[in-house]
Amino acid sequence: MKNLIYFPMLLVLLQCGPNPVQQDLLNYINVEMPKVATLETEAIEAYASISGENYQGDSLMYFTITETVVPKYEEFYSILKNIKPATAEVANLHKQYIQAAADQLEAFKLILDAIEKQDATIITQANDDLAEGRALLKMWRTNLDSACVKHNVVFTNNDEK
Repeated sequence: MKNLIYFPMLLVLLQCGPNPVQQDLLNYINVEMPKVATLETEAIEAYASISGENYQGDSLMYFTITETVVPKYEEFYSILKNIKPATAEVANLHKQYIQAAADQLEAFKLILDAIEKQDATIITQANDDLAEGRALLKMWRTNLDSACVKHNVVFTNNDEK
């Protein structure tokens, strides 16, 4: 009879234990993502410094993408692919990020090809790939925020929002 009293308490304790997805999200956000954040930021900032209203010519764009953007983004992408979340839910989120990064990397390489060939059609494709990558990143972030809410993880980094 005494054992029956402990059973409900054990059940309550088990329900209060750590949620594996919550733990995985905390690890993903606090341990894994900082490993790649600086490289990604450096690559994106280098690209932003020579594109759009900062565009100063094909030669500077080609040089910057060749010497800075692609090498940093390839290193970022390589490390990103090696991150292995422990739970299926976080792994699925991570796959979205990997796909977005792959699209952006492909776009940077297409820009180089377009400059080499002086082909506006390739530039259009590269811009489409960049837009798709940004859209996937936005979706990833929305899904990450939803997962954090669902699993009671407070995500306070507002820089990316």
